[in-house]
Amino acid sequence: MGKRSTVTRQQLDGTVVDIEFLLIAVIQGLALTTLAVESEKVIGEGEWIYWPYMVTGFVLIINFWSLAIVHSISFITWPFDLVHTLLYLLVAFIEVAAFAEITQPGKWFVFTFAFFLVSWFLYAWDLRMIRERRSDFLDSDARTRLYEDIYRQQFAAVRFLLPPAILFHAAVVVTLWLAPGVVLGGERHLFVVGAQLVSGLIFLGVIIAGYGRRQRLITDCIEDEAAERQ
Repeated sequence: MGKRSTVTRQQLDGTVVDIEFLLIAVIQGLALTTLAVESEKVIGEGEWIYWPYMVTGFVLIINFWSLAIVHSISFITWPFDLVHTLLYLLVAFIEVAAFAEITQPGKWFVFTFAFFLVSWFLYAWDLRMIRERRSDFLDSDARTRLYEDIYRQQFAAVRFLLPPAILFHAAVVVTLWLAPGVVLGGERHLFVVGAQLVSGLIFLGVIIAGYGRRQRLITDCIEDEAAERQ
């Protein structure tokens, strides 16, 4: 009888990350395709008034993809978290639905409100995952510093970054419900989507700066592990 093969924790961690990367690639690829198809109509028909929606949608994809990748390389490990995946799918579904409405400002704002609301639940759930996996990061000073950075950024997003976005979009949706002309009349919706675009670009800058720091912390962990093996 041959020796029974065993699965190591490292292999399981790799499998979970591979699944996460595949999910990110497929979903954001679908989102990009949807946005490209809708944008072709806008560009082809010369409807310049909807260009801000097109650009804002592209920035949203970049932000979502970047954050998903950073999360995957930072704290996504075995055991596989089904709720995290289901929430990610729900957020992506709403994202694609929003992109299908870039020429319908009222529907766009409703879907983007839903996007940020569900994103908050996803971030809150991921914060719970991070807390539960704290013990996995306490075996070295480098990994402890990495955990502190992961937790600090996630907590800041849940507590300080996403709530204002939710309140802003909730106010827009309520206004659309009670007095739609305030937002949609006189092309005033361009100010709202302009605010979305500016905040999205600022957030992208935060992501890029945070990734640079996170990359150095992860590299320190790899170098520490290599030194220990020598």
